[in-house]
This record gives sequence, C-alpha cells and structure tokens, in this order.
Amino acid sequence: MGGKRVIAVAAGSVLMLAATSVVALAHGFGGGGGHDMWLLARAAGLNQTQIMFAFKNDPNLNTDRASLKSMHDTMMSCLVSPPQQGDCSSQITAFSNALQAMAQERMMVWQGLFKTAPTPSRAASVYSQLQQLRSSRKQIFQSVFSSQGAAGAPASGTTSPNG
Repeated sequence: MGGKRVIAVAAGSVLMLAATSVVALAHGFGGGGGHDMWLLARAAGLNQTQIMFAFKNDPNLNTDRASLKSMHDTMMSCLVSPPQQGDCSSQITAFSNALQAMAQERMMVWQGLFKTAPTPSRAASVYSQLQQLRSSRKQIFQSVFSSQGAAGAPASGTTSPNG
C-alpha cells in the first residue's frame, strides 16, 4: 500500500510541475512582455485552458525548449570551467540564438491565439490603456528622480531621517 502512495505522490508532483511550467512558458518567463500578453489574451476572450493548451502542444516550442536547455547547460559548463579551457563565445552565441528562436516561437503561438480570439478589439483597448499607464509611470519616475538631483539629495555631512 505504501508503494502505491509514493507513486501517487510522485505522479501528482510531476503533474503540478508540468502545469506550472506551461503557465510559466505562456507568461513568457524571463521577459518579452509575457504578463502583458497573458492579460491581453484574457481581454481578447481567451481562457486559461486555451492558452495553456496552445503553449503545451506547440511542437516547435517543445523543440526550442529542449534546445534552449541544452545550449544553456553547455554555455554554463564553459563559463564555470577553469580559465585555461578557452573562449566561450561560440557557446554564448548558440545560447543567444536558441533564446531568440524560443522568443520568436512564443510570439508565433500568441499570434495564433489572437487570430482565434472572440473579442480582439477589447485586447486592443486594454493594450492602449497599458501604454498610457507606462507613459504615466515614466513621467512620475522622471519627475521624482530629476527633482532629487537638485532639492531631494541630502546636503553633504547630513544624514537621512531614516538613519
């Protein structure tokens, strides 16, 4: 009985890991506006299952994922090897190319999803709102940091009230 339980727990763990990997892939882990794309897809009327299915079942993306992992491992092995092993430029280039191929394929999957979306105009509206928010955020940062240079910086020899 104990062996069956161990197998069930292991199978459950594998399923949870697979599900989170697909969600991370759809979100674009590591940049590329993944969270914005997810939000836009939901605004366009696509549900989580449709998005996860598209990313999980794209054969090119599965190939790119395996290639990226292999290139990453090769590059890291070179980078952390003793200095006398030589230059890692070719491994870095191969990893960069694999990363670019994966990013391109992710965008192809998103394109396919948006082509079938029931309310693409809603996604366009949300995208416009996100651009306005980014612009406002940029202006806030610029106003805060440009004013700190003149009046916001403490005088030399003084300390911050926070310690």
